[in-house]
Amino acid sequence: MSIDVWFQLVIICLLGAMSPGPSLVLVVNNTFVGGKTYGIITSLAHGLGIGIWAFLTAIGVSGLLVKESNLLVSMQFIGLVLIAYIGFRTLFANNELLFSQSNTKAIASRTLLRGAMEGFLISILNPKIALFFLAIFSHLVQADSKWAEISLMGVAAAIIDASWYALVAIILTESNIGSILKKRSKVVSKIIGAFLVFISIYLFLEMI
Repeated sequence: MSIDVWFQLVIICLLGAMSPGPSLVLVVNNTFVGGKTYGIITSLAHGLGIGIWAFLTAIGVSGLLVKESNLLVSMQFIGLVLIAYIGFRTLFANNELLFSQSNTKAIASRTLLRGAMEGFLISILNPKIALFFLAIFSHLVQADSKWAEISLMGVAAAIIDASWYALVAIILTESNIGSILKKRSKVVSKIIGAFLVFISIYLFLEMI
């Protein structure tokens, strides 16, 4: 592919990652709950899911999945249940957020695994990501595109997505914004939890 096509891919993927939605709220939430490392792990796993969607779209599999409406509805339902679960868990948490503690504090591997699973599932269970890539890849992927190019497109999408959300996690924990929010950690956790629950309700209403 030409440099122009790669440039278009980078810009589109970056704008897609920067658009607000459940993924952004999840990364922000997990950053507050477990600190910088937890947020970055969530971001990397989310990027993996995005990369898989990009690759499946480039080889034409996503187009087949989109036609299977029952499968997409099932995926969307499982995704909104996951979002609702995370929202209620955050909303009704009694303990103070770990974000208010030192970011260098060791985090249990099972906690990191939970963050990775949440990040991956939020992206892989979102049918709108498939539709997003179908819309853009139809203009970027050529009939004679080689497997190496298609694979690189998926890798590029994953790196761009993971990098953006990791940057969000770093900004929240290292900047003045993080310091300000630390002082209101309990309130922020309630707001994030409520927003996740609201998103799940909105997605449910949209689905039916």
